[in-house]
Amino acid sequence: MTTAVRFSSVAVALALALPALAAAKKPRPPQPPPDSAGDCTLIVDASVPDYLVLASLNVGVRCLTAKQRITVSSQLTRDGVLLSPVLPDGSQARACTNATECFISYDLFSLDTQPIPTSGDQVYCATGTGLVGGTVLGPATACEADDRI
Repeated sequence: MTTAVRFSSVAVALALALPALAAAKKPRPPQPPPDSAGDCTLIVDASVPDYLVLASLNVGVRCLTAKQRITVSSQLTRDGVLLSPVLPDGSQARACTNATECFISYDLFSLDTQPIPTSGDQVYCATGTGLVGGTVLGPATACEADDRI
């Protein structure tokens, strides 16, 4: 009877240990290479089509290959005065993972009408930087120049 107890104890121990041993032998996938900013471009531009409701300032990074992490930071000014905070909250910085591009867009039409309508011609400018693989892109600035806004 003792032999049967020993045998069953060994069998239970092996049954519990085998999954752990099998998992330990699986090779890990190789780590992806570190991101490089060599194929990335910082883009800061104004988009003011005839349909003003879509007017925006865009700040972002566009790359030819996917990056593990792209970070974009931006500041928005109206007539030279920093607007802070800008809604939606968090629109001054954004991080994108496993992407080829990452953008922050400021809706100028909403900024011109909220929280109260601002009369006259305001000049909105966005200044931004990008960060890819430890390399800083920028800064660069773009301003809208449409007297309807």
